[in-house]
Amino acid sequence: MEKQNVSLRRTVGLVSALAIGAMGIAGYAQAASKSTPAPAVKVKTVDVSFWQSHSPSRPPGHALTYLIREFNRTHKTIHVDMTVTKASHKALGALAVGDAPVMAWISHYDGNFLAAHALISWNKYFRLIPAAEIHSIFPSVWQNGEVNGQHYRIQANAKISELVYNKAIFAKAGITAPPATWAQLAQDVSIIKQKVPGVIPLAWKDSSAHILPPFLSNGGLLFKPGSHQKKVDFLTPAAVQTFTYFRNMYQKKEMIFSHGSSIAADFGAGKIAIADGTSAGYFLKVDAVNNKFPVGVMPYPKGTTGHTANLIQGLGFVLMIHHSQAQDKAAAEFLSWFFSPKVQAYWGTHSGYPPETRSGLAMISQSFLTKNPGVAVSAQTLASPYTIARPTNTAYKEVQSVLDTEFYNAVTGTQSVKAALQQLQQQADQYLSGQSAL
Repeated sequence: MEKQNVSLRRTVGLVSALAIGAMGIAGYAQAASKSTPAPAVKVKTVDVSFWQSHSPSRPPGHALTYLIREFNRTHKTIHVDMTVTKASHKALGALAVGDAPVMAWISHYDGNFLAAHALISWNKYFRLIPAAEIHSIFPSVWQNGEVNGQHYRIQANAKISELVYNKAIFAKAGITAPPATWAQLAQDVSIIKQKVPGVIPLAWKDSSAHILPPFLSNGGLLFKPGSHQKKVDFLTPAAVQTFTYFRNMYQKKEMIFSHGSSIAADFGAGKIAIADGTSAGYFLKVDAVNNKFPVGVMPYPKGTTGHTANLIQGLGFVLMIHHSQAQDKAAAEFLSWFFSPKVQAYWGTHSGYPPETRSGLAMISQSFLTKNPGVAVSAQTLASPYTIARPTNTAYKEVQSVLDTEFYNAVTGTQSVKAALQQLQQQADQYLSGQSAL
């Protein structure tokens, strides 16, 4: 009975204490309400859906994930919601059912988006971007995705073709410096084959982004002059020279064709002396090497013109139709933030891609560029006046496809160089003129 009384007294005491405490809190709140202003009204957040294809497990996706979190943290009135998906293939379908993102990263093959009138030009929002930021963007980046003065796609991750090489193999072969010309590259791969048996001297990606640069450096042109981009220009000495150059090395078993992941794996295993790729591919190859041997990077060599040449490929920002003006404006604010110097410096040091602005490059330490020559070489190539944007129309996508096929056929000996170039010229002209069904 005594235990029950003790328990009861404790319960009553606790209830009394809570009641007194509640009265005290109520009294304090009543007094405070006389002197404390009403809480501020919560600011409405504008949501911007954003689709892009880089997985967070790889450097570009990881860097972008961090940047979006940082933007959302520092911009309380805008929330960018990122979805990892292949926007280049899926965004148009999503638009048809009313579920397209506000903003997306799509590839340089954006002609089908333009044909569907699915994009809004960024030009109307350039007033939100400081002029210094726009002027700091490398010209080849700025022109990528520009159509008749309108910027429907703003380059986001510039992929630049370059060559990575195994310094240990170079030392065994007695090669003291990377080749500066295509002729010197051919000499070096021949020396490597002779002096370092069992090693693949050169591995090449047989895609248009890696075929056209040597062609351009030898004086080639993407389009026949005066054709208004309705004809290509492959029946030329520049094309014959470029196709024959690679054919000769292939026939002498001094080079192979392969894909990015396979090249990275074999390069990492020490089986390849020189590997074709991009700055992002450099990160892949260095991961594969894992400090087993020193790695060097070089720009594409100079051609008969006396200079090197390159094309920009990669994804870019687009603004899709059928969203509110507030969402479009918020997306433009994110775009402006992305091209600010500090963000570009972060992107250039974490993604594997070079910064796309001079101001971003200026903020990257020389020590980083020394340790990461893939980024340094890509940035150097971006600044070159001989680096150009790829054509955006849908038909040129088909031109590049037939270029890949005919280049491969000519180099591997399936066709003669002359026959391959004639077939390439004929088929490409049909695509550009609309005579061939796509």
